[in-house]
Amino acid sequence: MTMGGSTHFSVFLLVAIILLCSSSKTVNATCYASEKQALMDFKKDLKDPSGRLSSWIHDIDCCKWEGVVCSNRSGRVIQLHLQCPVGEIDDFGNEEISPLSGKISHSLQNLTHLRYLDLSLNNFSGIPIPSFFGSLRSLRYLNLSGAGFQGMVPYQLGNLSSLRTLSISAWQPPTLRVDNLQWLAGLSNLEHLDMSRVNLSLASNWQEVINTIPSLVEIHFPSCQLDLISHHLGRDTFVFHANFSSLTVLDLSGNFIGYVIPRWIFSLTALASLDLSDNSFKGPLPRGSWNLTSLQHLDLSFNHLNGSLPDELIHLNNLTSLNLGWNHFEGSLDGIWNWSSLTSLDLSYNNFTTFLPSQLSTLTALISLDLATNHFRGSIPSSIANISKLQHLDLYDNNLSSSLPSEVFTLKDLISLDTSGNHLNGPIPYAVGNCTNLEILSLFDNALSGSVPSNLGKLSSLEHWDVSNNKLTGTLPESFWQLSKLEDLRIHNNSMEGIVSESHLDNLSALWYFDASGNSLTLKVSASWTPRAQFEVLRLGSWKLGPQFPTWIRSQKILSDLNLSFTGISDTIPPWIFNSSLGYIDFSHNQLHGGISHALCEVKNENQVLWYLDLGENSLSGEIPDCWMNYPHLERIDLNSNNFTGSIPRSLFLLEDLDYLGLGNNSLTGPITFDFVNHE
Repeated sequence: MTMGGSTHFSVFLLVAIILLCSSSKTVNATCYASEKQALMDFKKDLKDPSGRLSSWIHDIDCCKWEGVVCSNRSGRVIQLHLQCPVGEIDDFGNEEISPLSGKISHSLQNLTHLRYLDLSLNNFSGIPIPSFFGSLRSLRYLNLSGAGFQGMVPYQLGNLSSLRTLSISAWQPPTLRVDNLQWLAGLSNLEHLDMSRVNLSLASNWQEVINTIPSLVEIHFPSCQLDLISHHLGRDTFVFHANFSSLTVLDLSGNFIGYVIPRWIFSLTALASLDLSDNSFKGPLPRGSWNLTSLQHLDLSFNHLNGSLPDELIHLNNLTSLNLGWNHFEGSLDGIWNWSSLTSLDLSYNNFTTFLPSQLSTLTALISLDLATNHFRGSIPSSIANISKLQHLDLYDNNLSSSLPSEVFTLKDLISLDTSGNHLNGPIPYAVGNCTNLEILSLFDNALSGSVPSNLGKLSSLEHWDVSNNKLTGTLPESFWQLSKLEDLRIHNNSMEGIVSESHLDNLSALWYFDASGNSLTLKVSASWTPRAQFEVLRLGSWKLGPQFPTWIRSQKILSDLNLSFTGISDTIPPWIFNSSLGYIDFSHNQLHGGISHALCEVKNENQVLWYLDLGENSLSGEIPDCWMNYPHLERIDLNSNNFTGSIPRSLFLLEDLDYLGLGNNSLTGPITFDFVNHE
C-alpha cells in the first residue's frame, strides 16, 4: 500500500470511528418492559390528585414519562424526579399542584440501575421510610426531605455505598428519628448530608460517626435535638480530632451541643459556611488559633455569648455574612474595616454602648446592616452614605440623638430603613424623596418635628410607613395620597391637621392597617361613600367624624380593630356593629346615646371574637343588657361615665377571661353579688 493510500485509509477509519461514537450518543433506547411494569405498580399505590403522573401509561415509552430519565445507551431507568413543585399558585390562591401521597410499592426494587431518586415535598402521611431503599445499590442521590415520612430512619440506608447526597430532613416538629447513626459509616462516598429536624437525641455517636466520612462537603443537622457533646463522649471534647478536610458547610443550629463552642470546629480550614445559632453557648468567644481561613458565612445568633469581639473574629477577612444577633456582646467595633467583603452584618440585640463608628463607611459591600436594640449613642454618621449598595438599614431601639442626616437618603438602593425608638429630632429630610425603592420606612418613637416632606409621594414602592409618636405638624402633602402600594400606615400621636377626603383614601386601595389616631384630622366624605380599601385595623381616634355614626364602616368585611374615640359622634350605636368580625372596639369619649341592648343582644354572629369593648365617657342610658354570655372572649369592658341604670347583670359573671370591668359613674342600683366579688 502506498503512502497516499495509507493516509486515505487512516482518514476513513478516523471518520468511521467519529461517526460510530457520535451515533452511540444519540441512541434513544426504549425502556425495559420489567422496569415499565415496576413503575406502573409504583404508580398504582400512589394518590395523584393533580395528575402529575398522567403521562405514565402503557402506550408510551416509559423513558418519555414525566419525571423519568433513562440511559440513552441502555434504556435503563436511572433517575426519578418526583419532587412536588413549590410556589405554584392558581388565581384563587390555591396550590396548582398537589403532592403525591399513598404508599410506596416494593416494585421500585426492580429499578436496579436507579442513580437518582427525589420524592421530596410530597405527603406520605406518616408512613416510614421504606427499608428496601437500602437495596437500590446504584443510588448516588436520595432526597426524601419534607415528604411526610415518620418513624425510625432505616439503618439499611447504610448499604448505599455509592451515595453522594442524602437528604431526609423532616417536618417541624420532628417526625423522623434515629437511635444510632453507625449505619452512616457505610456511606463512604457521601458528600452532602441533610438530616434537618430529624430527632437525633439518642444518637450519641453522631460526632464520631460523621468523622469517619472524610468525603463530606456539607453537613446539615439543624434542630436535631443534639445534646451536650462532652456528656455523650464521656471526655473533654477539645481532644477530638476532626477529619473533615473537605467540609465547606456545617449547620448545627437549634441544638444544645454544649455551653462552649467545640474547639475542633475552629480547625476546619475548608469551611465556608458555619451556623451555630440557637445553641445556648455561653461566655466569650474562644481566643487562640482560628484556622477558619475560608469562612464566608458565620451565624452565632441566639446564644448567650458575651464579651468583646476577639481579634480572631475581626481578622476573618473573607467574611461576606456575619450574624451575631441576640447575644450579649459589648465593647468597641475597632477593626471592623477588615470585613471589607461583608454584604450582611447583624449585631442586633446585644449590649454595644459605643458611638456608631465612622468605620462603618468602609464596609462598602454591605447590602444589609442591622444594629437594632443595642445602646449605640451619638449621631448617625453622615459617612454612612459611602455604603452605596445598602438596601436594608436597621438602627431601631438605640440611644441615637441629633437629627436624621439627609445623607442617609442618598442611598438610592434602600428598600427598608428603621431608625425608630431613638431620640432623633428635627425634620424628616426633604432628601427622602430620593429613595424611590423604599418599601419600609419606620421612624416611630423619636422627636421628629416639622411637616411631612412634600415629595414623599415619590416613594412609589412604599408599603409600610410608621412615623407614630413624634412631633410632626402640618398637613399631609397631596403627593402622599399617591402612594398606591401603601399597605400599612401608622401616623398616630402626632399633631397633624387638615382635611382627608374620600378621593385621598380611595387612592390608597391596598391599605389594610391604618392608625392615624391622636391627630387633629377631619374626614370629609359623602353619605354614600364606600372605601375601596378593606381595613383590618382602623384607628381614627381624635378625628372629626361626627355627628352621625360613619355608615361606611359597614362595608368593612375583615375589620378586627376599630377606634373611633374622641371623634364627636352624637348618635346611637348601630345594631350591625356587633354582627361583624370586630375583636377590638373603642367608641369612648363621644356623645353616643340611647340603649345598647338592641345592638348587643340581637346579634346573629355565632363566632364572636370581641375581646375589648370601651364605651366609656358617653351618654348611653337604659339598663345594662344581660346577654354577655354571647361574648365569651371579652377581657375588658369599660362602661364608665354613662347614664346606665338598673342592676349589674348576672351574665357578666360568666366571662371567664374578664380582666377589667368599668361600671363607675353611672346610676346603677342593687347589691354587688357574691359571684361578682369572687370572679377571677
